[in-house]
Amino acid sequence: METGQRNIHGLSEEHHASLARAVMKRQAGLSLRVAAVFVILVFGLPLVNYYFPGAANTPLMGFTATWLFLGLLFFPITWLLSSYFIRESNRIESECSDWRALLGDAYGEPLEPKGVGEIRPAFIEDDLKGDSR
Repeated sequence: METGQRNIHGLSEEHHASLARAVMKRQAGLSLRVAAVFVILVFGLPLVNYYFPGAANTPLMGFTATWLFLGLLFFPITWLLSSYFIRESNRIESECSDWRALLGDAYGEPLEPKGVGEIRPAFIEDDLKGDSR
């Protein structure tokens, strides 16, 4: 039962390295974006306290804005960032699971043959022209 796809274990060492670089590059970008948001939150609070003490000491729901952020909002924000990171990381890995799409012509096996994307069934052509039967 040959499915027409080559086994990933049959890839050369060079193609394995190329595939790993592509996945790691995308995940590194994701990591840097999420880390940047977290660092801005962690270092931003002391800066807000220093430069805008009036805003930081504004009472909200019985707390000052600073303590509301530290006591109630910091952990949910951290959970949301973590959830986002995991969801996007899984999406990157699932997109990269079709290694033929990443390696493409370099491996000698493009994801789809040339010209396949240009084929349209007749009923779609009729719909595009506005013909109704």
